Amino acid sequence: MDRDVIIIGSGHNGLVAAFYLARAGLSVEVLEAREIIGGACVTEELIPGFKFSTCANAACWLRPKVAEDLRLVERGVQFSAMRNRVSNCYEIQARVLPGNKPFVYWPDSDKMQAEIALHSDKDAAAWPRWNSFWQQASDVIGPYLLNPPPTLSQLTARAHEIGAEEVFNTVLTTSLADLADSFFESDVMRNHVHAPMDMGSLYDVGTGLAEALSWAMGSYSETGRPAPGGYVRGGMGSITQAMASAATEHGAVIRTQSPVKNIIAEDGSAVGVELESGESLSARIVISNADPKRTFLKLVHASDLSPEFVSRVNRIQTNIAPLKFHCALSDLPEYYAFPGSELPSIGGLIMAPDREYQESAWEDAHLGRLPRAPWMELMTPSLWDDSLAPEGKHTVSFWILFAPVNLRKGSWPERRDEMAERLLSLVDNYSPNFRSLLLDYELLTPYDLEKRVLLTDGNIHHVDMQPGQILWERPLPELAQYRGPLDNLYLCGAGMHPSGEVTGAPGHNAAHAILNDLDA
Repeated sequence: MDRDVIIIGSGHNGLVAAFYLARAGLSVEVLEAREIIGGACVTEELIPGFKFSTCANAACWLRPKVAEDLRLVERGVQFSAMRNRVSNCYEIQARVLPGNKPFVYWPDSDKMQAEIALHSDKDAAAWPRWNSFWQQASDVIGPYLLNPPPTLSQLTARAHEIGAEEVFNTVLTTSLADLADSFFESDVMRNHVHAPMDMGSLYDVGTGLAEALSWAMGSYSETGRPAPGGYVRGGMGSITQAMASAATEHGAVIRTQSPVKNIIAEDGSAVGVELESGESLSARIVISNADPKRTFLKLVHASDLSPEFVSRVNRIQTNIAPLKFHCALSDLPEYYAFPGSELPSIGGLIMAPDREYQESAWEDAHLGRLPRAPWMELMTPSLWDDSLAPEGKHTVSFWILFAPVNLRKGSWPERRDEMAERLLSLVDNYSPNFRSLLLDYELLTPYDLEKRVLLTDGNIHHVDMQPGQILWERPLPELAQYRGPLDNLYLCGAGMHPSGEVTGAPGHNAAHAILNDLDA
């Protein structure tokens, strides 16, 4: 064999896996299809003079152990929120209420309760109990984030061990909407929750479990120290550049412009890959950082898999995708809800006034309609990081849910401009000058995300993160342990436990599964 390990894709999880395996003494080669490393965690000059974090926006769920093991801060990665933050990510988060009324999520608990008390004293008193409830739920799941996915019986035993049985049972059997309604009386606080992960309706049973996983990813620390988070100076690509440095420091080799055509299998075992160029590379172990559908429906020959398995992979849910709307502005925009204030530009600004709005957004996506009024969160990282835009100018990026993978009428390339105009018209309701400051924009639809970053159906999480595709069932029960149906084939991407987003956890866990197998 030419090398011990080949990793397909230089997304952050592939680089994390490369680091741990190379550190253990294995010879590792990472193959990247594009000319830049990082997968969906990259910084690109999408508009001349303006740099954007193309897919991943901010570091919200980065695992503390991964950040420390790879010495990201020591390698020069600068984060905007090192300690106090809200929503697992920002130092401050703002929200626009119906009628363009302001609401602010403060990291200081007293200020937060005072904000809520403007709408309900009872809800202000309930806020600590709400946080305590989710902290207990996240403590059930937390120890398993950097371990193989837990079974339901393991989670139940863990809940019993820490005295969180009632909380965990409630999470399993109650919708997020019902939970919010049981804690809060005001519409403001009942509407403050939004569907976690790729879940649609807040009324679906199972949203509670997905929310508990979300909380665990954001609040649990396996080191006892919080991970650095928030915006990253130079954009999210600074993280993957540092991860690549950590991997190559231990001998890993990273090749760009080396798209893999297929995974070579012999006698039921992966033995290497064939590149689009025709070059063949052999290895003891092949790891796919691509999503499960791309791995098994495009990279592995169907003749090397059972028809039943291929059918199950085909049925993996990848129905929901985001829109990414990147804008270059000539100045910092104003917002009706926060006149004369930079506060909504410091962290995230949520534009989704009430629950009915969110439910309507989900219904449009579910039915394949062009979103009429999607859930939007905008970020202005250039306010903190002046390296992203020319002096005095700004970058604003929108994370937009929900978008159908396929439109019922027309296609995304045909309707991209129509969708962009619809988004700008929505922003006109919130800002008096956003449109007049707009210099240029780039709208990335699910179609664009698939073509650009090779994400099946444009799914930023590789597979929908919803009950039936999280924890012990992510992405399928037979794949949940990071091992494929072929010997010596592993998966390490966002479609694996515990989640998508920039966490490093799947890469960490896959690498340790391999090391355990080699020691067995």
